[in-house]
Amino acid sequence: MSEAVLSWLCLLAASPTPTPEPTKVETALEFMNGNPYIGWGIAVFALLAMATAAIANWTGNLTKISENLKKIWSFEKAKITDEQRNALLQDLNNVVLQEVTERLAQSLHHRIQMDLSRELQMRRVGRSVEPQPPQPVTRLGSRLFNPFSASPASAAFATTIADTRSTQELFEHPEIHRRLLILGEPGAGKTTELLALVKDLLQQAQSANDHPIPIIFELSAWSAKPKQKLADWFVEQLQDKYGVPAEVSKPWIDTNKILPLLDGLDELRRVEDADGATSAELDRQHQAQQIQCIRDINTYLDTHPQASLVVCCRRKEYEALEHQGEKLRNLKGAIYLQALNDEQIAAYFQKSERPHLWTALKEQPELLELARLPLFLLMLVVVYQGQTIQTKEQLLDAYIDKQLTDLNNQGAYPPGRSPTAAQTHHYLSWLALKLKENETTEFLIEHLQPSWLDRKGDRLLYRWGIGLIVGLSFGLSFGLIVGLSFGLIVGLIVGLSFGLSGGLININFVEKLTFSWQKARVGLSGGLIVGLSGGLSGGLSGGLNLGLNLGLIFGLIFGLSFGLSGSEVQIREKKVPNQAFWRSWSSALIYGLMVGLMVGLSLGLSGGLMVGLMVGLSVGLSVGLMVGLSLGLLAAIQHVVLRAVLFSSGCSPKNYKRFMEHAENHRFIQRVGGRYRFVHDLLRTRFAERYQPQYRNTKA
Repeated sequence: MSEAVLSWLCLLAASPTPTPEPTKVETALEFMNGNPYIGWGIAVFALLAMATAAIANWTGNLTKISENLKKIWSFEKAKITDEQRNALLQDLNNVVLQEVTERLAQSLHHRIQMDLSRELQMRRVGRSVEPQPPQPVTRLGSRLFNPFSASPASAAFATTIADTRSTQELFEHPEIHRRLLILGEPGAGKTTELLALVKDLLQQAQSANDHPIPIIFELSAWSAKPKQKLADWFVEQLQDKYGVPAEVSKPWIDTNKILPLLDGLDELRRVEDADGATSAELDRQHQAQQIQCIRDINTYLDTHPQASLVVCCRRKEYEALEHQGEKLRNLKGAIYLQALNDEQIAAYFQKSERPHLWTALKEQPELLELARLPLFLLMLVVVYQGQTIQTKEQLLDAYIDKQLTDLNNQGAYPPGRSPTAAQTHHYLSWLALKLKENETTEFLIEHLQPSWLDRKGDRLLYRWGIGLIVGLSFGLSFGLIVGLSFGLIVGLIVGLSFGLSGGLININFVEKLTFSWQKARVGLSGGLIVGLSGGLSGGLSGGLNLGLNLGLIFGLIFGLSFGLSGSEVQIREKKVPNQAFWRSWSSALIYGLMVGLMVGLSLGLSGGLMVGLMVGLSVGLSVGLMVGLSLGLLAAIQHVVLRAVLFSSGCSPKNYKRFMEHAENHRFIQRVGGRYRFVHDLLRTRFAERYQPQYRNTKA
């Protein structure tokens, strides 16, 4: 062997043998040996898990625990139990009873305290009244009472019903079978009669679980939609007003646990796209809507043979529909609220200590005819000072002017700070007009929408306001991370882009947030997987700590975001004015700060105490802001900006809650919890007719 080869072999033998690369298992074991707390933690967790399983198995709860865990981590939606449905139905009864009681107490008709005479008119619903054999009659005072016999001399086949028979007693009479039509003149007290019936039925339902819950549905909100059934509209209305989800309310409707009372067949909305149409064309379109509504009601009763129903309508509008061959044929009876007679009017003036008014009315036939309706009788007592009043419009105007200038109606504002009579009138007339345009009779402060802005300049101002506030908020929080100047520039660009492009979207508040594991599991699992995957991509020993931190951060962000979007099923009750705004604002701040702090601390502690905390809290502030915006903060900002623009344009007051109390004192508005409505639809209509758009604010 040559000397060169021998030297090479010696060198090779003397060189160290290369160490093989450790396997992943060996690396993990080495990491755990260097961190004994991990091993101890796993061992303790395993012991606790086995002990828990043993105890659960011994007590017979292992299956229940397993099922609960499956529910938490499964994708199945939690089902609402029968017990929950029954509890919700009882809650709905209590909420509606409170509303109806308050509305009755504040009703103008309630102040009359006068029983109305009724006529039974079976022909109104297509029932021919045939001559019947003599029946026993009950003598009530000087009247003979037999409610289901007809007078041949009556062209309408109407029978006067004694005052002692309540509408509830007629509604439940076997011949009417809980299907009733209530007719009357404008101001005759139809809605008040309906409210009194609802109150009686609600009290009845509280004492017996088998009675349906009566709910008033405002037909001013109904519109004919292709293939939409009336039952589906009931479901929509229950969701919109009381927050009852469709999966709860639809079975209620199908099983007749809801008793619909439909108010305002004469007040159906005008059809859309009616610009440029003549008055006659609008009337025809309006009547076509009413005909379609009548047919939908008849169809609903055909498909729900055991359902009960009540409809309210003005006599004149219903007679016009009868002339078109349309009527509510599936109702079983109709009552007509009669006008007040001379004896009732004279007795009321005597009781009010104003007998001179009766003397004046007897000399003015037009005024006397107005006084035959309870609403106008009350207004006459308030406003009549010997002036000439011949029409209901003149009477309504006199009432408005008298109440606006009466110094006894103040008190909502500090001395010298209340709106002037002109301001009060303008704010209410604008509100009445908007309620008419939006086909609703109720007003909630939180229901103000950007679509209520009439002028192009106001809409542009609103968009700029939203963009600047959102942009500054985002820019300041983002600037703490990347630099204040750069952050503000980016934030303003983002905010203004949003404001100018999507600033007129509807305001949707988030009233109640609850944490839902059913939804949070998706975000939590996804965050942990993303974090661990990202961390382990840098290696096991160094990446595990990073992955756990990232997983915790992303898990918190995604988990809380998904979980907090859930809301428990409950009956929505408007207890205070602007309730949705304040709840949305507080929820956004609380949960936004909570998420921001948790994310900031988690990220900060992983990067060192001082520097890490500063960076982490900056990132947490940005994340918290984004979470807050998605959970109601954006809606709160929109509402504040909209209110400011409406005030600057002269359409609304600065403090709506105080102003509505001011309007209550003037007997223009009645409040039930956080809901407002004009004391009568005729008054609301008259305010809308008197609206003057040229008015501008001159006082803060």
